[in-house]
Amino acid sequence: MLPLLLGALLHLWGSWAWSQPGVGAGVYALQTMLQDSNPEIRVMAVRALGRVGGRQGVASLQLGLRDNHARVRLEAVQALGHVGGDLAMTVLTEALKDREPMIRRQAVEALKEAGTVRSIPILHSALGDSEESVRLHAVMMLGKIGHRNAVPVLSQAGLTDASAAVRAAACVHLGRIGVKDPRAVEVLARVVADEPVPAVRVRAVESLGLLQLAAAIPALEVALGDQDDGVRIRATETLGHVLARDWD
Repeated sequence: MLPLLLGALLHLWGSWAWSQPGVGAGVYALQTMLQDSNPEIRVMAVRALGRVGGRQGVASLQLGLRDNHARVRLEAVQALGHVGGDLAMTVLTEALKDREPMIRRQAVEALKEAGTVRSIPILHSALGDSEESVRLHAVMMLGKIGHRNAVPVLSQAGLTDASAAVRAAACVHLGRIGVKDPRAVEVLARVVADEPVPAVRVRAVESLGLLQLAAAIPALEVALGDQDDGVRIRATETLGHVLARDWD
């Protein structure tokens, strides 16, 4: 009962503090609640600090990232994503080193929310994670950001990641954000020629058809001779669309 009551009070305080100047003492009071022995109370404190935001809120939320309870750390990551800004992005890089893959995945999503285009270099570092699901989530977030600055990052993932699922996802998103970008054609052509997994080659062929560039035609012609029936079928269909300039 007490945690629920305190949680309600923290919620009200955080909402009020958002619009109040000079709330340093109150923020400090919330920060002390991050040391409470009850993890539910620490979660509520993190949520309230997220509503407060600002430099003081972000600095306090960084303490939440070091909590020994995974749920508190997860809430801190989500709060930092909502607060946003360069300082929150910098703090979130710490969460990319968390021992729990679930929290690292959430950090990737929070980075997208916090910084959009500015978060691309940090998301690039997440592609070095040992966990496939974290790398896959990073590729998905780069695709959602949808900026051409992500083309080189997705290209690297599409060509070199150890996971076929990650390589395939990178190819898909290159087709979506690499429209009229010759760099995307070059990378997808290499995938068609060198990728060992047919399903990844299929994704590359599909994306070549979305780039709206005649330079994609030679790569699609290569795919017509692929040893896999599925790749040849998709290449035949895609080449027809490209030659007809269906994007006009």
